[in-house]
Amino acid sequence: MKPNQFQRHLAQLKGWRETAFILALAERAYPNFALFSQVTAFSGFNAVTTCLAKGWDALIENAEEDRYIELLELLEENVPNLADYDMYGAIPAVSFCETLEQGLLTQVNNEKRRAAETAQGSFEGVMEFIETTEGEGLSEDELVKLFDQSPLIKREMAFQEELVDRLRKESVPDKHVVAGLKLLASDEGVSNIGISLDED
Repeated sequence: MKPNQFQRHLAQLKGWRETAFILALAERAYPNFALFSQVTAFSGFNAVTTCLAKGWDALIENAEEDRYIELLELLEENVPNLADYDMYGAIPAVSFCETLEQGLLTQVNNEKRRAAETAQGSFEGVMEFIETTEGEGLSEDELVKLFDQSPLIKREMAFQEELVDRLRKESVPDKHVVAGLKLLASDEGVSNIGISLDED
């Protein structure tokens, strides 16, 4: 899929499809948050995990706005504070929470389109991870080349394209559709930045 075609299809996602797109980005980034919580014994882990699961449930059930507001309030109370952690892992953990927030907000304030900005944010998170882990001392041109050649960037693009393509073909967010989206997003437990909870 050409970049301009992808952007056009992404911009066309509305209603439940936009919500599902962003929730899928959050689902894919979830291992980043889970690993951070495991390492730090983060107290809000269960509450935030519940917000993600119930966000999907609300989509299937075509829930009222109040349900999403409740989840947003619960999420807001349990997002890690970056200032409290002197570790890189807190950054993708908070980014996951912000993505989840955007997904829930699509059902509260649907006049603002959020898919394109959130998609770009996911790419930027991958790029930041690559720069942090592989880009020390590289020039700007060398960084661009590193990004162009990175399997993580290619994987992110392939995932987002397949996600958009699948959403455009579905008519309702029933449990089977959502199960398929979650399976696609989980990518065998590997996050957008290559984190897997199964690693030793």
